[in-house]
Amino acid sequence: MYLIRSRPHEALSGVVGGYADFAEHTDGPRETGEAPGGGVVVIVDLDAGWTVEGERFGSFAGGLYARPVRVRHEGSSRGVQFDLEPPAVRGLLGVPAGELAERTVRLEDLLGAEAARLAERLHAAPHAEARFAVLDEVLVGALAEARAPVRPDVEHAWSLLRASGGRMRIGALAERLGCSRRHLAKQFQREVGVSPKVAARLIRFEAVRHQVGSAPLVRLAAEYGFADQAHLAREFRALGGASPTEFPFVQDGAADRA
Repeated sequence: MYLIRSRPHEALSGVVGGYADFAEHTDGPRETGEAPGGGVVVIVDLDAGWTVEGERFGSFAGGLYARPVRVRHEGSSRGVQFDLEPPAVRGLLGVPAGELAERTVRLEDLLGAEAARLAERLHAAPHAEARFAVLDEVLVGALAEARAPVRPDVEHAWSLLRASGGRMRIGALAERLGCSRRHLAKQFQREVGVSPKVAARLIRFEAVRHQVGSAPLVRLAAEYGFADQAHLAREFRALGGASPTEFPFVQDGAADRA
């Protein structure tokens, strides 16, 4: 497995969560249960595609799932991934993230011919750093010409949840925004695809998953608001399909080659 991660251009802060350049070759088909996170995953295929939840895809965008997602390749995979913060999906992909909830969609169905042009440019780039530079150029340009505006209330609510690592209580979030919990839930379902409570779970799970291996689990459980270590372990199995110790510790911006 080859994997290089990187952070996007500073102009994409709060819009794009991160980049990954990856490849894998195995002796035969390989299926994994991919753990969910707080972002909408976009993968540009540079090989032979994948089967996601039983359906074949080349390049695709996957909305928020509150469970592991079954992904299979036939012995070879290569691609570039970027993760979009849900409030930005409307502007960059032309539909609210709510329309992608628990769904995987072909990238060409969202971007048309631009999806193929992006894949061609990434395929022609000589190395990971060059592919990340292509993503920076394309995404900064797309942000400047966003097809639909970001809803400021949802963007603000999401940024507050992100800043809290998913630990902010939903009642406090609604109070901070000056709206009812019901109104907040309605807007989140439409624009993000999950309720504020589920969004907070996904953000918290993603945040603590990136810290596994850097601190004792009991400390992480306390820091991220779990009742105890057993509660943390149950959440990992529910959302990620595995115990905390089965997830590798990978820092943002780190490069991994295995």
